[in-house]
Amino acid sequence: MTVAVLVGLAGCGGGEPLDGPAVESRSSAVPEHVAAYRAGYGVGKAVYDSSGKGAAVRETVWGGCTRRALEAGSAAEADRGSWVRGCLNGVANSPEQLPTGPVTKRTTNGEMLERFRAWARTKGEAQEVDHVRTLVTAQLTERDYDIELSTDYSAGSSGKPAAESLARRFVEWWDGDHGVAGTARNVLVLEADGKRLTAQRI
Repeated sequence: MTVAVLVGLAGCGGGEPLDGPAVESRSSAVPEHVAAYRAGYGVGKAVYDSSGKGAAVRETVWGGCTRRALEAGSAAEADRGSWVRGCLNGVANSPEQLPTGPVTKRTTNGEMLERFRAWARTKGEAQEVDHVRTLVTAQLTERDYDIELSTDYSAGSSGKPAAESLARRFVEWWDGDHGVAGTARNVLVLEADGKRLTAQRI
């Protein structure tokens, strides 16, 4: 009986639990939207420090922070909206105002995709656009958004050139806001698993 009890205690774990440190690191981890905000804030503050008050107008009105978010890599990808918000606060030399949750709001827009496909058919490019599975508007600020085209392309040798061609076609088609309130800044073409293949300004 004593041996059985000892074996049972050993099975349940004596001393520190094996997953103790992992549990602790998970509980103390910085949320992705907060990390993205802080990364954007740091970039925005650096722009302000080097360019002064005029930076706020340029980065806000002309979409500078939304462009920079595309160049920020993994620091922004988890939540580009949070990164842009941080950047805008930084260039305005405002105190940090950490978001309480993810900022980016993604909305599928099938009607816009159908209009893009209809245009492509008139240009004889329907086959290229047929690789698009969904079109999403990614709202980054109250006024600014990106377009994300999810495709069946992979990151292989032919995937990136095809994605770049598709992005050019979209920009060619895009001549205004097409009924969506706000300003479209960029089009991103994503591969089947959601990773970015390419991005282009609109």
